[in-house]
Amino acid sequence: MKYRFIPAFIMLLAGLITCIIGMVEKWPVITNLIVLAIVLLVFYIIGQIAGQIIGRVQSERKAMEEYEKKKLEEEEQRRKEEEEERIRIEKETALAEESERRRKIAEERYAAKNSQNDFYDDDFNEDDFDENGNYIGE
Repeated sequence: MKYRFIPAFIMLLAGLITCIIGMVEKWPVITNLIVLAIVLLVFYIIGQIAGQIIGRVQSERKAMEEYEKKKLEEEEQRRKEEEEERIRIEKETALAEESERRRKIAEERYAAKNSQNDFYDDDFNEDDFDENGNYIGE
């Protein structure tokens, strides 16, 4: 729609130039009108082709911009998901390390408690630890 005046503009510009040339060269009126009609027709067709080409190039450019924008959004979403995954893994690793530390402390306490009594206690079982390895006995 934006380019609908391109054929008319090209056609009228060519007609103006043809009329000026006809007056300067002092062509007869009939010859000038025949040449003008042919020029108008040819340049109207050329204008139509030019308008189609310009419209197609603009639509392809717009489609390319939309594609690039979509690709950037997808890349940003992927980066965000990777960052969230990295943070989740760091939290899980920290939790596992803390659980391991607490388990070792509990084993040391248990060993210290049992070494003071100098006898073997069968009361130690895995039920004293929760699913994360935290000591919940006592």
